[in-house]
Amino acid sequence: MRPARPSPRPRAYGSWGLPVLYDGFGGDRLDPGKWQVYDAPNAVSHPGSPAGVHVSGGRLRLVGGLYGGKDQSAGVVSRLAQTYGRWEARIRADRGSGYSATAFLWPTRLGSPEWAEIDFAEIIDGTRRTGGLFVHHGADDRQLMKIVHVDFTRWHTVAVDWLPGRLTYWVDGKAVWTYLGPFVPSRADMHLNLRNETADGFHRLASTPMRVTMEVDWIRVFRAPRT
Repeated sequence: MRPARPSPRPRAYGSWGLPVLYDGFGGDRLDPGKWQVYDAPNAVSHPGSPAGVHVSGGRLRLVGGLYGGKDQSAGVVSRLAQTYGRWEARIRADRGSGYSATAFLWPTRLGSPEWAEIDFAEIIDGTRRTGGLFVHHGADDRQLMKIVHVDFTRWHTVAVDWLPGRLTYWVDGKAVWTYLGPFVPSRADMHLNLRNETADGFHRLASTPMRVTMEVDWIRVFRAPRT
């Protein structure tokens, strides 16, 4: 397995300027000033246990799997929320059907002021050979998507630029999808979610390990440039 690249320092990045949130996951614990652990072990959909969240060796490890005999997600949510900007994460995922390694934006209050979700990595494929890019809109959860063919068992940098009327999705510095249309959120304040998740419709196979790990090397979040 190819090693991760060194975590970038929180330096200025083109017209985006300095990141307003950066984490290289040093030390042995999550920074509580930056993150909240996803804790919903009894949720009907997307159950999640804090037991699966670990920081070590400069990595965030989100370990989904069987906890107390029940499939549980593992995830974190940024305390920072903003409207418009750029989000980046360097990630990889172990193989394992029934778990989806995800990096997505979710509003503080879904439906107030709007229904919105932006997924810039949703790796449902148990082989990790493909990943989905999504934009969700409306109370009836209308959505658009694009599939990218990438081996996510290796390290890759995924990103999304969210600007008025425009979403641009990136993989390893290459723009792979630009969406201009009515599904682009315009009012929501969005948090970064990193989650190795199980959900309704996701099914563990006999070959699925008891625990399945998603790793995050670093993340950076930028405010939208002033115009």
